[in-house]
Amino acid sequence: MSRQGKIRAEAQAGECHNCRFVEIHVCFMCCSVFRGVGTHEHVTALVHQHEVRPTSGSARLVGKDGEVVSPHPTVERGGRCDTLARNLSRGGHVDTTLPPPPPPNTAPQVRNDAPLPTPTLFPEFKFTRTLYNATIPENSVGKTFVTPEERMGIVTIESSTDFEIRYKIIGGDKDKFFKAEERVVGDFCFLMLRTRTGNVDVLNRERKDKYVIEVRATGTRRDGKNKLSVLEADSTIVVVVLDTNDLKPLFYPTEYEQTVPEDTPLHKSILRVSAEDADLGRNGEIYYSFQENTDQFSIHPMTGIVSLTRPLGYIERPFHELTVIAQDRGSSITSGATKPSTARLRIKVQQVNIYSPEIYVNHLPDIMEHSNADIYAIVKVLDRDKGIHGEIKSLEIVDGDPDGHFRIRSAEETGGKLGEYNIEVLHLLDREVAPQGYNLTLRATDKGVPARQSYKAVPVHLTDLNDNAPVFDREIYEVEIPETAPINTPVIRLKVTDADEGKNAQVFLEIVGGNEGGEFHINPDTGMLYTAVSLDAEEKAFYTLTVSAIDQGNTGTRKQSSAKVKVNVVDTNDNDPVFDAAEATVWVDENEPPGTSVTKVTARDRDSLDNAYISYSIANLNPVPFDIEHFSGIIRTTSVLDYESMRREYVLRIRASDWGVPYRRQTEMQLRIRVRDVNDNRPQFEKVDCVGHVPRYVSIGTEVITLSAIDFDAGNIISYRMVSGNEDGCFSLDSTSGVLSVTCDLMDVKVADREVNVTATDSTHFSDTVHVLIHLVMAKKSGSPSRLLTDDMGGFECRDTGVARRLTEVLASAEKNNMPGRAEEFAMMPSRYGENVHAPEFIDFPIEIRVNESVALGTTLVRIRARDRDLGYNGKLVFGISLGDQDSVFRLDPDTGELKVIGYLDREREQEYLLNISVYDLGRPQKSASKFLAITVLDVNDNSPKFEKALASFRVTENALNGTAIFRVNATDTDLGENAHVTYSLVTDTQDFSVDRITGILYVSSALDREKQELYELRIRATDGGGKISDVPPLSSDAIVRVTIDDVNDNAPLFALSSYTVKMREDIPLGSVVAIVTAADPDVGQGGEVRYSLVGGGDGEGVFSIDRLSGTIRTAEPLDFEERQVHSLIVRAHDRGTPSLSSETTVIVEIVDVNENLHAPEFDDFVVAASVKENQPVGTLVTTVHATDADPPGDDSVVGYSIRGGDGIGLFSIDSEELNLRPFALRANAFNTEQSWFLPYQEPLCTSCWFIAEVVNLIWALIDLSKVPRSPFVSTL
Repeated sequence: MSRQGKIRAEAQAGECHNCRFVEIHVCFMCCSVFRGVGTHEHVTALVHQHEVRPTSGSARLVGKDGEVVSPHPTVERGGRCDTLARNLSRGGHVDTTLPPPPPPNTAPQVRNDAPLPTPTLFPEFKFTRTLYNATIPENSVGKTFVTPEERMGIVTIESSTDFEIRYKIIGGDKDKFFKAEERVVGDFCFLMLRTRTGNVDVLNRERKDKYVIEVRATGTRRDGKNKLSVLEADSTIVVVVLDTNDLKPLFYPTEYEQTVPEDTPLHKSILRVSAEDADLGRNGEIYYSFQENTDQFSIHPMTGIVSLTRPLGYIERPFHELTVIAQDRGSSITSGATKPSTARLRIKVQQVNIYSPEIYVNHLPDIMEHSNADIYAIVKVLDRDKGIHGEIKSLEIVDGDPDGHFRIRSAEETGGKLGEYNIEVLHLLDREVAPQGYNLTLRATDKGVPARQSYKAVPVHLTDLNDNAPVFDREIYEVEIPETAPINTPVIRLKVTDADEGKNAQVFLEIVGGNEGGEFHINPDTGMLYTAVSLDAEEKAFYTLTVSAIDQGNTGTRKQSSAKVKVNVVDTNDNDPVFDAAEATVWVDENEPPGTSVTKVTARDRDSLDNAYISYSIANLNPVPFDIEHFSGIIRTTSVLDYESMRREYVLRIRASDWGVPYRRQTEMQLRIRVRDVNDNRPQFEKVDCVGHVPRYVSIGTEVITLSAIDFDAGNIISYRMVSGNEDGCFSLDSTSGVLSVTCDLMDVKVADREVNVTATDSTHFSDTVHVLIHLVMAKKSGSPSRLLTDDMGGFECRDTGVARRLTEVLASAEKNNMPGRAEEFAMMPSRYGENVHAPEFIDFPIEIRVNESVALGTTLVRIRARDRDLGYNGKLVFGISLGDQDSVFRLDPDTGELKVIGYLDREREQEYLLNISVYDLGRPQKSASKFLAITVLDVNDNSPKFEKALASFRVTENALNGTAIFRVNATDTDLGENAHVTYSLVTDTQDFSVDRITGILYVSSALDREKQELYELRIRATDGGGKISDVPPLSSDAIVRVTIDDVNDNAPLFALSSYTVKMREDIPLGSVVAIVTAADPDVGQGGEVRYSLVGGGDGEGVFSIDRLSGTIRTAEPLDFEERQVHSLIVRAHDRGTPSLSSETTVIVEIVDVNENLHAPEFDDFVVAASVKENQPVGTLVTTVHATDADPPGDDSVVGYSIRGGDGIGLFSIDSEELNLRPFALRANAFNTEQSWFLPYQEPLCTSCWFIAEVVNLIWALIDLSKVPRSPFVSTL
């Protein structure tokens, strides 16, 4: 029974044919035996690279990448397929289309110790695989056999010599390159595929790298002389054409040209050359190298990238021409190597604009503004580049001159030197327009490509010309001042500015007009206008002063301007009203109706407004029949005056009062009003309605009755007259005496009664008519007939009118009212209108006032108190500073006496003021008092310390010792005491320097290292002692001290690592860069220039070289791994300082072995047959095979042997050095008398040999001898 049939039977029976362990399974691909839960002990040596994973109750073969290779229902979980793994790892192809297992065998299962029944199954006539993988080198000569990955052929069905198998190519070889042959060994007919002879064409992998050949096997039985074809089977052979190094690299293009700027940094890639080789593997891998020895460039041996290893210089060498060699790796180790290819590399060094232009400015003296100077500065521009890059294209002003006052002009245009330029002034400059001057920014551009630019700031300072007059902040100032202001009262501060600077901006003020009386004076420095005399608004209420401001420029250039100051002297009611006359007498007629105007008094006040508004009053205490209109001064009667009964003369005290504040001013006059008697009374008869009897016999001339009339008016003469009743003239009335007498003979009167009507007159007024009724009677004569009346009335009876009584009363009243010596009573004038008796007196006058100089404007320092025991304006006080305020910083309120600060105090300008404080009353005459008040200005920490030099620069070497003094800063503070005590500190955070806090000396406090820090910008702070005695914090100022550290050669070049390890293939071309070591030296100058060298004594001496400038290590001799695997190089880097310092590093170059094993070992034949008896002891020699290697003597030609597989459960062993095959244990099999064992083995480079071992009467085995190491690029025959 064939092996295939047995395995299938075992699978069906479910037991191992070796150990009779049930529930076993067999891999149909590699015949490995497995059980359900693990591998049998006798197959534990097999290493399966691919898992068998269950899928839906069956199993599948999974590759390394998780790809399902082949589902197989009979392989249990846990199994591994070694054959599949081996085929996949070798890149071959595996036939996964196996036929299904045969039907289960009906033979009964037996125990392990029971003999197996004889199988009845026979193998089919078929190839062991439907697909085989094989290889053959390209360019193979005729009769070169392909190398299969496993045996190809058919297991023979019959052992008869009449049965033969023939192979024939039926497809896939249209070019007739191959021929199929057969060879029978034992029960296997090998299929051998070789190249035909006589074929002109050869296999060319580059043209076709794979052939799929269809082979048909025909089995025929010979029956006598006739042949009968009985069986046919087809299979496919995939023949992969292996590469041989039959092509050389080809450059495309063959010439390279590259322009490289000369400032290209070291080790930067410049370009990449490229060659192609159509071969595969190492034969297609290309090494690049330079044909010439050069330290300027390097080329990467594998990528072809050309890099710069030394600085370029256009001046030294503008062109570089190199030849690049391209050689494949196969040629580097193959005798009779192909000729390398070359390419020309032309590198053109491009001159680079390395340096920017350098601008140097030669300043001329400062420009006077408005001057006609045309050149401000001469500028020289240099460029250290050569050629076109060193030429200056332009110099221009790019900033700082927006109005175009300047321009740049080449000096060549005016006959100057090349490279010089003039900064010219185009327009007149005005310093006031640009008080800070101009800061021109120059830009110089060269003609390089690309162009480089540099900038330079050029400050332009303009010297001031006194071209600006002082300017008042107002053209006209208007101010009011009370006329009671004391002398030296501040009026207004005039503010003046001058756009010039220095002395030209210092302004002196003076009054040049409107001050003819010297009423004002001005502080020429502060601009404060003061009163110089006492002002009187009544004399002059308005002043227009012309104040001139003159700067302090040089004589002849001084400028001035002026402003008007209109001073309005405000009236303060300092004048009493004044009557036109102090006394006056007026007459008034009696009996005038009430309201009759008697007179008008007028008072005038020189003050103005309310102070001049006067009201009048009568100051009499006793009532008088007069009143005065308060505002007009008209005096009117309040009742009817009666001369006869009332006072005939009145003395009035008329008072005039203004409306001033705080007090009114009053004055009085005496007005004498005399009552003029007016005939305002009619005569009045004492008796009226008289009735009497007169005898008729009375003689003519007899007085009948005397009528008496009284006139209340004084001095009036009364005359009487008859108005009626005396038509006949019998009576006569004496006009003076009023005696009525008879002028006719009454006897002749015919009537008995006569009524005579008499009136009295004072020549103006007539009295009422008095009726005198006379009864004429006839009576006896008496003794004296000439006189009838015995009294005034005679014998008449009259009605008494009471006039006499009334007259008596009037006369008594008149006498009383006009009694001589009667004094008039008047209201007293208020005492405040009395005389100014007392002078002002200070109350609690301060001895000294101490004030901080930081006091705010408007602060009240003290309130001066004073008193005057007078009243009214005599006691009204005003205050003023008569002297001592030369800086115009104080103001004493005239009314309240508050002393205020109106200007900024500065102790550093004036530390004490002695003010003459004066107080005045407003009496007449004015009285005053004065005292000196000392004001001490206390220091406040308002001034920062000031350094003598705010910026200083020094240089110190980096090896300066600790404690080295560099510089002493000095700052002063104009304050006093602790505020002026200055201490120093170092603000900059550094431990390398320190400053003495008292002396200000800057010391070196730590070891300096220029390489860590080259420039120190130290900020030193001077702080005063503020804050200790006041709330004002300390003030400070800073100075910058730039300390430049000068280099000394104190640093050896330093490598980044103490050792470097690189790996290099042993076959790299000469001149290839192995490593680039760089040492950094932070020193400057020659102390920082590093040179490299290899120290003698290293084991790489002569094999490697180093570029002394760049530290590039290259191969100088071929490398050989077999001769030396590691090279240790000692690289020294030293600077060029004095003394020179150096350091070393180790570069370990590990040589990577390149497989130079070109030839695979070759057996004498690809198959060996032998036999061995069963039950031979372990170690029995079965056979000896021999393989040879064509490589040179050495490790590559030493052949080792091993069994690759096929020895079942390890029945055979093989010597590693000589192929002696020995069995471990052999015993007869119950099923057969012979068994074939396929014994493969594997090495890195190998060839195959099939070994057939026949166990006599029991088993024969087909052994696949292990492949011997060989090159992967050389085909195995």
